[in-house]
Amino acid sequence: MLQKTVYLLLFESACLSPVKLPPAKPVDFQAFTLAEVLIAVAVAVIFGIAAFATNERLLIALKNQKETTAASMMLQERMEKFRGFSYSNIADKTYVNTNVVQAKTTSEAALGNLSETVVVSGYMNTGGGTGNYPSDGTHANKWIRNSSYPSGNQVDTNTSLATDNDLLKVDILLTWTSANGRTRTRNLASVFGKGNIGP
Repeated sequence: MLQKTVYLLLFESACLSPVKLPPAKPVDFQAFTLAEVLIAVAVAVIFGIAAFATNERLLIALKNQKETTAASMMLQERMEKFRGFSYSNIADKTYVNTNVVQAKTTSEAALGNLSETVVVSGYMNTGGGTGNYPSDGTHANKWIRNSSYPSGNQVDTNTSLATDNDLLKVDILLTWTSANGRTRTRNLASVFGKGNIGP
């Protein structure tokens, strides 16, 4: 029993003895300096500005591509109309004015401040000589359609295109102001012969 009592005392003394902890280290508060914070803010601002500038350039490039596609479609639509006309109708200023120049295309709405120039000129005369309007001094049927003349304005006339020429050349020039304020142009030319059969 004595032995039991000694164990009990040893156990109690071991349990009641104070626990020794390692000495506390001084607390070191670490933080960023004002200069470091300002540099981080400057880097974040530069990154944000670069992201917005890249996004703006991408949107302008997409708008330019949309305009280029619309211009190509408009030129193709115009030329397809001419391909459906007979040779004498292509040379007829009234017929072209009514059926081409005054008729708006389905794709021109995307082109800002559009100006369209349509020229029907002699390409090869009945003698076999080739023309180069306007530098050769000949006249052609020429129209300009823009915001000032929404139905077109004929600026040059030649009433003998069909009789004086075996081949006619049709030039269509589009000029518009792009999304970034730049003036852009697209053109298409085609040559038509006397065998051209329309409706």
